[in-house]
Amino acid sequence: MVSTLERRSTSTPLGQVLRLPCKFIQGKSSAEAMVINAIANELANSGKNVLPVMVKLLKEDKYNAVFNTQILTAARQAGLDFVYCIVVDDEMAAQLKVEAGKNIKVNLSQASEAELIAAFENIKSNIAAFNKLDPNTIARAIVQYRATDRINNLTFLTKLKCGIGKTKLPALVDRLMY
Repeated sequence: MVSTLERRSTSTPLGQVLRLPCKFIQGKSSAEAMVINAIANELANSGKNVLPVMVKLLKEDKYNAVFNTQILTAARQAGLDFVYCIVVDDEMAAQLKVEAGKNIKVNLSQASEAELIAAFENIKSNIAAFNKLDPNTIARAIVQYRATDRINNLTFLTKLKCGIGKTKLPALVDRLMY
């Protein structure tokens, strides 16, 4: 059910699509400018977003964007006053992380180069420390390494000259298998 938020009570319906004013929502995307521009152009043409922004209620008429923040940023860039959102609570936000694949695991010994690229794109978009790394370079380095060496642990990543140093290894422990 789609509804327009005019005057809401403190009990916001969770999981329902609402049309909220952009000015009521905090948050900004860290997505590439090219991605934001492409989305903004599409939103300017259609006048509305199809993919809802997931928001958490902070207080009356104040929300925080927790997922699909690129839509919110693009909507602002396109000059839209409203954006379609789904209000979530902490439990639903945790479920979103699982459904969005933020906790995926990839087997470095068996994954194809394309799977490695996808996994590192996911890591790059979800972990700020990885936002400047090139997933293609990392994937190629792993494929080349395993052609001659067996992967016994993750420390080999620090020797590949692909941007992953000792300080970044702990962030990968839950996401990579060998």
